[in-house]
Amino acid sequence: MKKPILAAALLLSLAAGPLASSPALAVGSETPSVQATDSSTPAAGTTTATAETDPATAPASEPTDPATGPAADPATEAVTAPATDPVTEPAAPEPPSDPPVTDPAVTDPSVADPADADPAPDPDPEFVTAGGIGAKWRSLGGAGGVLGEPTSNEQCSAGLCVQTFTGGSIYWTSKSGAHPVLLASGRTGPQWTASGGLAAFGYPIGDEIVLGSRSLQKFSTGKVIIWTGTRFLNFSTGTGIGSRWAASGAETVLGLPSAGETCGLRNGGCSQVFDRGTIYWSPQTGGQVIRGGIGSRWRAAGAQNGVLGYPTTTEACGQVAGGCLQRFQGGSIYWSPATGAWITRGGIGTRYILTGGNRSSLGYPVANEACGQAAGGCIQRFQGGTIYWSPLTPAWIVRAGIAQRYATNGGADGWLGYPTSNERCAGDQCIQSFQRGFIGYTKAAGTRAYGITECQKLNNGRSRYSTYGANRVLLTFTQGYGQSYATNVYCVRMAGTYVQDWRTDGYVGASGFKAPGVPSGPTRYLYSPTGSYSVTEAFGLGNPGTKLPYRTLNPRSRWGGNPWTATYNKYFESSSWVGWDENMWYFATRATHDYRQGVVINYNRPTIVQDAGFAIFLHMNKVPTAGCISLDDWAVVDYIRKSRPGDRIIMGTYGALFR
Repeated sequence: MKKPILAAALLLSLAAGPLASSPALAVGSETPSVQATDSSTPAAGTTTATAETDPATAPASEPTDPATGPAADPATEAVTAPATDPVTEPAAPEPPSDPPVTDPAVTDPSVADPADADPAPDPDPEFVTAGGIGAKWRSLGGAGGVLGEPTSNEQCSAGLCVQTFTGGSIYWTSKSGAHPVLLASGRTGPQWTASGGLAAFGYPIGDEIVLGSRSLQKFSTGKVIIWTGTRFLNFSTGTGIGSRWAASGAETVLGLPSAGETCGLRNGGCSQVFDRGTIYWSPQTGGQVIRGGIGSRWRAAGAQNGVLGYPTTTEACGQVAGGCLQRFQGGSIYWSPATGAWITRGGIGTRYILTGGNRSSLGYPVANEACGQAAGGCIQRFQGGTIYWSPLTPAWIVRAGIAQRYATNGGADGWLGYPTSNERCAGDQCIQSFQRGFIGYTKAAGTRAYGITECQKLNNGRSRYSTYGANRVLLTFTQGYGQSYATNVYCVRMAGTYVQDWRTDGYVGASGFKAPGVPSGPTRYLYSPTGSYSVTEAFGLGNPGTKLPYRTLNPRSRWGGNPWTATYNKYFESSSWVGWDENMWYFATRATHDYRQGVVINYNRPTIVQDAGFAIFLHMNKVPTAGCISLDDWAVVDYIRKSRPGDRIIMGTYGALFR
């Protein structure tokens, strides 16, 4: 309140005239302006005598209102003012006495009671905390926290801001936010300061993280200060191992390193152990994490010095059945809760991957490969089958019922040898080839092992005659021309592969086979034709159960043998028996029962060439014939029961049939 009063008095004095004649500033006045003047210093515009007037000896008078009090006479004042000779040596001034204590309320009625005055505002703080840094400081307890009072204002340069405090500093960037480095508290801050600070590590990109008795803090250069509980580790996420640690979840997943890197490993590699795994690095593979059951299996196999070498990927979990897998330079390790961890590698490992690995019907491996088998081979067992490998055969899978049949036949040590293909299925049939045979499966009959016979020539292109896709083919051959005794191999196609159903001897025409392309001629010459012929109908005294159209013979049953007649090489019925026609009833009912059961071989039909030959059948009574094929009764019946329209008979000498 004093400042407005003084200002008003100053304005009044200026309006009244020069300072010397201002009644408001006259000698003896007790205005605040006089009290504010240093009593030992002359005021500008006043004489020495006036300056030396002792307030204590001044005449006492009641304060008067400058507007109503007696006006001073300027002339008198001018004469009486120089009371002292200015030339005379002035006496030494007495020490100024204390100014009189006066009540402003008495001397100046306009001055209010100090009790009624507004309180003075608090002084502004010396340093300000604001923004992200201020928020971080307050979250750490402000002035009462670990950082204490600020010792500077925030300073920013090139996107980085910093503010210092008694207990450390807070650094801020728009990307990392605000993070402190503590000088006295924690572990990492003092180490940061002692080891080079900002120049050596960069600014913090995270707070110090405390993990039990250990802690870490990350910095902008990629370096990480780690306190292990016993010592400091200067770790960097810029190295091969460090970058993998960061990419793999850092301390959240792998935890902290328990020691520094170990280098000088095979092929220039390095490793570092963490709480929950180990990272291995090499120039060829980069850094990869090894841990858990897969890590244990890898170390048991010699780690980087074993057949697997270094890991080339990190462990990939979330596989089928809750499993995991990891690839290495020399193979893979698969793990599942049900099987544990096992290695797949080499030819067996390649076959496993091509099949679909753990997503296939094989499932997970249940053992490592076992080598030292017959012929230098190896095997490996899986949940859904076994893979076999040998130097002479690639790796192939044997599984399910075929695997059981294979085992009962001695497996790789048995007569079948190693597999030469995977199983192939079509409909309800499956087949698998081996070095010396096959194992087939049908839903109706189960599994069966087959040896390699002439049927294989129908598979490998060594037959000179086509099967035309027939499901069953009877191969009938002699060892040369002029021979009647024949070998008969009944081949069945399973899932596209012909295998031998049965094998028996028999006879063909008594004169043997005609050469390929040469008609067999009339039956009286006793020759059999060479070629591949379809089978479309059967005949006899009673249907044994067949899918072929079946003709039951009767006393009128005949087969035309007279060329240039309408019945040549056809079935017809007649009460007579004329010329070269055959009385089928007679041959079915005589003691040798040739036609008791038989099948028509479609030689020279349905397109008929006159006198080229007729009545070529497969029938009973195993003796040399007039051109037909004769077998034991059981073989004829079995053939009829299994045949379908479109089945074929390929007949001739061995050399004429096969390459």
